[in-house]
Amino acid sequence: MRKKSVGIGGQAVIEGVMMRGKRSMATAVRDENGNIVVESQYLKPVEEKSFLFRAPFLRGIFSFFGTMVSGVRTLMRSGEVFDGEQEPSKAEKWFAKTFKVDVFSVVMAISVVIGVALSVGLFFFLPQLITTGIIALFKIDAQANVGVQIAMNLLEGFARMLIFIGYIALTSAMKDVRRVYMYHGAEHKTISCYEHDLELTVENAQKMTTVHDRCGTTFMFITMVVSVLIFSLTGWSGQLWVRFLIRLALIPVVSGVSYEVLKFLAKFDNPFVRALKAPGLLLQKLTTREPDDSMVEVAIVAFKTVLEMDENPDLPELKFDTKLLKRKVEEQLLSTGITKERAKQLICTGMGVQAEEYEQISHIKHSRMQLMLSAAKGEITDAELCEKAAELNAKVEEERKANEQIIKEREDSAKADNHADGQTKEEAEEQNGKSDNKKNGGDDK
Repeated sequence: MRKKSVGIGGQAVIEGVMMRGKRSMATAVRDENGNIVVESQYLKPVEEKSFLFRAPFLRGIFSFFGTMVSGVRTLMRSGEVFDGEQEPSKAEKWFAKTFKVDVFSVVMAISVVIGVALSVGLFFFLPQLITTGIIALFKIDAQANVGVQIAMNLLEGFARMLIFIGYIALTSAMKDVRRVYMYHGAEHKTISCYEHDLELTVENAQKMTTVHDRCGTTFMFITMVVSVLIFSLTGWSGQLWVRFLIRLALIPVVSGVSYEVLKFLAKFDNPFVRALKAPGLLLQKLTTREPDDSMVEVAIVAFKTVLEMDENPDLPELKFDTKLLKRKVEEQLLSTGITKERAKQLICTGMGVQAEEYEQISHIKHSRMQLMLSAAKGEITDAELCEKAAELNAKVEEERKANEQIIKEREDSAKADNHADGQTKEEAEEQNGKSDNKKNGGDDK
């Protein structure tokens, strides 16, 4: 029996959830003040991309690497909202300046490289090292026959699975990771609630389970099973580095096949399919936790944003207004050696407000804080700080007016459509009336 599925997936991030649809993606995060902030963007639909992104098996490869990159990007962006933007290292600044690229892009690229290296080391190199050690310890002839070679690959796959489960279990003991796992559960509950044709409310979502067929955890389990089967076809070379390179080269093949298996299993719900999915679903018990109501609320906001943007491509994209608490900015300024009064003066100048408005300031954008720090260190004058603050204020005002214009145009368009519909209805009624009169007149004759 086919199972209802919605084309929206998600990912838990720092204090929030990212949802991704066919034409858009949105990340909702609860900031330090308890408010839910959203960042969204439109995506190029798969139908409009090259056929390579739609071809069976190949689409899984593109999806795997694309998801990994966007996942790291989203995770970093959510961290900016909750903790404020982090100061890039000198090496990152040098790289960005030398190659004329954005610092954030440099940080993201480094994070992706480190993440890939860690994954390859833990889940590919280490299992082979362990298996090679066992072979040496028990003096097994790995080249004896095909059966022994398959057994060695199975042993390597078993070691990989134990490392993966151990890794998840250890990380789940960390407080911050545990909260991410709770948001992971909120993501699953929200999607399941919609798939069960229930109204998207916190109460309804909380009735759902925290496990889901299309979860990345299940995908990872399927990937490991598929890797054992595919790697078994390559035999067992006596040289560790040869086996390692072969497995690296086969990663795209493994991800492509695994993606197709996951998509197939997610479409059906019967005893046989449930048995195949059971290990992956069981593993999700480690990567998800029961969320509280506030977490589910965040997930619902992200999900609804994607639904609206997928249906209406005219909606504007949203950006996180990454800010720092004023007290954090004060601490940064005081660390340069200036007085508290001077710090207050720089904050007012950098925000473009009068001294009496100081207490009304709660958050300060990171970019403005950098200008204030430059003034505190004597790198720019107070006059230059005032000038730059005025430019930023003008830009903010310009963006505000542009957003108001977009909203006004949308409202005017909606009113025009309603008016047109009303006229059409009246004209239809009038036409029907004339038709009835004509008909009645003919009968009298």
